[in-house]
Amino acid sequence: MRQRRFNILGLFIALFALLLVTCEKKKDEEVDPLVGTYTFTSATFNDTIKMKVPVYGDITIMPGTKASEFVEEGLLGAAPCDDSDSAAVELKSDGKIFYACLSETNEAQMGTWLINTERTELQLNISNPQAFQLKITGLTITANSFSGTVENFPLPVDANFKLGDDLPGGGKNIQFKSVDLAFTKVP
Repeated sequence: MRQRRFNILGLFIALFALLLVTCEKKKDEEVDPLVGTYTFTSATFNDTIKMKVPVYGDITIMPGTKASEFVEEGLLGAAPCDDSDSAAVELKSDGKIFYACLSETNEAQMGTWLINTERTELQLNISNPQAFQLKITGLTITANSFSGTVENFPLPVDANFKLGDDLPGGGKNIQFKSVDLAFTKVP
């Protein structure tokens, strides 16, 4: 009888330990609500931008101006999509970011992502096509979108040359400006 009590007690302890491990695993496996595929929705410049643009020459862009064309090309221009309008960003559960092509099977790793514990800053470590880091601060997250401000968005000084290249008159073809961004989750 005593042997049976020890067996039952041993079985109970083993089951309790298994239950604890299972609960711990489920907690570790929770997927961040940011995981998903997002389309770029909008962007607005917060700073005055001076840039040389083919055909137009020297231009000045005032704060509050829509920046979607510049930002979309800067963020999604390297996506391997057959149709550039289908380019999107996919935040994966393993912390990687991929260029995704909606309604296509093409994709390519873009870099990695990380969100701070307060969920107020999303860091995008982009490595393809060039290495740079974007910090989206003042982050607002809803069930189907996120938005915030990038204080260091890279833009060309002269759009006739590749971003980051040396300019003929000296200096690098890069300037960093503040931009408000918004992304919408693809259902």
